[in-house]
Amino acid sequence: MATDVLVVGGGAAGIAAAVVAARSGCSVTLIDSSPTVGGQYYRGAEPPDSGSGLSYEALRRAFDELVDAARIDRRLHTYAYALERRDGGFLLRTRGDDRHRGDVGEVEASAVVIATGAFDRQLPFPGWTLPGVMSGGGAQALVKGSGVLPGQRIVVAGTGPFLLAVAHALISAGGNVAAVVEANDPLGLARHTRSVLPAAGKSADLARFLAALAKKRVPYLRRHRVRRATGNGRLESVTVSRVGDDWQAIPGTERLLECDALAIGYGFTAQTDLAGQVGARMRIGSDDGLAIEVDARQRTSVDGLLAAGETTGIGGVDLARMEGLIAGVAAVEHCGRRAALSERAIDRGMRDVVKLRGFADALHATFPVRDGWRDDVDDTTLVCRCEEVSAAKVRSAVNDLGARDARSVKLLTRAGMGWCQGRVCAPAVDGLCGFDSAASLIGGSYRPVAVPVPLGAIASDRMSP
Repeated sequence: MATDVLVVGGGAAGIAAAVVAARSGCSVTLIDSSPTVGGQYYRGAEPPDSGSGLSYEALRRAFDELVDAARIDRRLHTYAYALERRDGGFLLRTRGDDRHRGDVGEVEASAVVIATGAFDRQLPFPGWTLPGVMSGGGAQALVKGSGVLPGQRIVVAGTGPFLLAVAHALISAGGNVAAVVEANDPLGLARHTRSVLPAAGKSADLARFLAALAKKRVPYLRRHRVRRATGNGRLESVTVSRVGDDWQAIPGTERLLECDALAIGYGFTAQTDLAGQVGARMRIGSDDGLAIEVDARQRTSVDGLLAAGETTGIGGVDLARMEGLIAGVAAVEHCGRRAALSERAIDRGMRDVVKLRGFADALHATFPVRDGWRDDVDDTTLVCRCEEVSAAKVRSAVNDLGARDARSVKLLTRAGMGWCQGRVCAPAVDGLCGFDSAASLIGGSYRPVAVPVPLGAIASDRMSP
């Protein structure tokens, strides 16, 4: 099937891009692996209408109306596994929700908007494989998507403002949050007033989250880090310590927090696989992670390929929505049409992107990941959970076998060869070994298959006429 504009990802950025393109007269196909659109932030949520014509609520209503009118072809439970150039446009290969079946398909498009979002960045520590330990995003998804609390006494830990959002979601659902453990000092945000003040609404969100913690008398432990999790068969407690500037534990500050659930996260990693497959230029974001490089109109270095949202650098839902609008405009223009969005609205959106990106950069500078976490990773700690590769094997690959990059470690230990394809363990391998894999991927090669797909399905697809 052919379409003018193909949007990969149904979060805030993808919805915004699809609405702009469809309203401008383009045929639009949007695919997402989830059972519904909205992304992680709006999963199961029914936010009040803000009254803005460019608000998520207004865009979502417009999206649903366009789907009902058959002006947007919405395909849920659909995974994108390969993107390639084809006859001046693009060909996207997909598979269905059942990874064991050969239900593959393809979509041809003149323009493609990559809005695939990001996933939680995890770092290992003793006990992190115990049942009850999960990512912050996983805990939030449980609550928002299913109305299920991850435990009866929950600790939220790691670094970044997302911890506050997770704690707020848990509290709003009636959860008992025992503590929020933040490894950095949020007061450092005061050093970035020039970036914070223009984004007053985002600062207000942080204040609202903190007020919710105060109302429930939830301890907010600044400059503290979870060092280990313990329990007999499942999580029963975590040990936390006060930390210095590089996150090294300060002797004599250990304390035990009883809990049966730990939601932990250290930021996010952008999903850049599809853009990388067609050679899009990458950059290092202010969080030291890999991101797709775009211009002011969200255009990548590949003609006809646009990117929006967390794929261009972790920045939050409001930034994603505005980038999606601009990407939709650029996609329409690439198809030779005039966007159904006024120049005034486009200019305002581009200014908002700059403002919100500045705020995101300030957050990344305030909540960096420091090296001290490595001190607690003993040799028995699993680094790659899929392939059960311990820290001892990873260190040996470097110290004894001469590995000098993450790819060499993977070949020597199988770390990163499992089901998640390194999405969970790559930051840990990089950190333990002192590698900078994000920088090494700039100009490098990408897997030809972005998500697991049956080999038989690929073979039959390649052999079909």
